[in-house]
Amino acid sequence: MLENEALFDEVEAELKKHGSIQDFEEKYGKITGRMMITETEIPEELCIKINDTDVHSFKATFDFYNTAIGLALNVKTREAATKFWLTPQDDRNDVPTNSWFEFFAMILMEALDEGMDSIPTFSFVNNSIIPVTLPSAAWACLRRNNRRRS
Repeated sequence: MLENEALFDEVEAELKKHGSIQDFEEKYGKITGRMMITETEIPEELCIKINDTDVHSFKATFDFYNTAIGLALNVKTREAATKFWLTPQDDRNDVPTNSWFEFFAMILMEALDEGMDSIPTFSFVNNSIIPVTLPSAAWACLRRNNRRRS
């Protein structure tokens, strides 16, 4: 399950307003899944303590798996500080396939190329290929609008 489905829905609605979702589906086919990457903490049960301000932990959540994938890495050097870990989100504990670990790492690296402000990320996938929409512009617009409301 997605870490924050309501926020993802808000970003998706913003993209629909601009026709981005429609363009994506015309080119690649109907969207069949979504992945969100957020910052997180290393689970206590892993017994890993890292005291380095450059090391951040991230997790990928999906609307088609109920297990999150986590990873800690140094955001400056891009070196992994941990191996991947899995966090069940309910009793089903369905394990993502290897391709989703690779996809998470690829999208995380692309997002970090844009800077920490690009986290969280919002990705859309379908069954025929795995193109990605990283709606940084939509997310930035929503953050600006939310700051104005505060």
